[in-house]
Amino acid sequence: MKKLLLTSFVLITMITNSNAQEEYGIKAGFFNSERATNSSFQNSGLKTDTNFNEGIYFGAFAEFKLSEKFGLRPEITYVSVKNDFDQLRVPLLGTYKIGKKFKVFLGPEIGYLLTDNKNFNNIHFGATIGVGYEFIKNLSIEARYYYAFTESLKESDQYSSGSSAKFNSFQLGLVYRFGK
Repeated sequence: MKKLLLTSFVLITMITNSNAQEEYGIKAGFFNSERATNSSFQNSGLKTDTNFNEGIYFGAFAEFKLSEKFGLRPEITYVSVKNDFDQLRVPLLGTYKIGKKFKVFLGPEIGYLLTDNKNFNNIHFGATIGVGYEFIKNLSIEARYYYAFTESLKESDQYSSGSSAKFNSFQLGLVYRFGK
């Protein structure tokens, strides 16, 4: 975890100090964890199918222009989900501006569970896709979906080789940009 935090800090610091930086900001909002599983986990409260848990997130980002419409946006986000695991998430998003108010984004994301659990892997990898709308100067609303590529369930004797669990999620929140 120390390596993940250090790498995230260095990446954001480098981008923040870059001459190409356009803006930076903070974000917060509603987080919905979707855990898709094909196994029953008797001790963890999970059932076969899809389990949903709500929570909140907050984080920071730096975004810099690559061209008039394209940008690059590294983020670091803390997620706290009720009846679930706290997570640290680090997406690296490519952004595309549509007109003056809309923005779409897509990119890879690494997640790290901050709570150790014998059933689940601590590190997750997937992709995030989303859209943002700036409704007043420097204040936007964003919606995004994260799809997990990696298996969340640790291999063990307790679960059959065909057992599967993945952490997918949905976020809806506000973004405030500084220095625009």
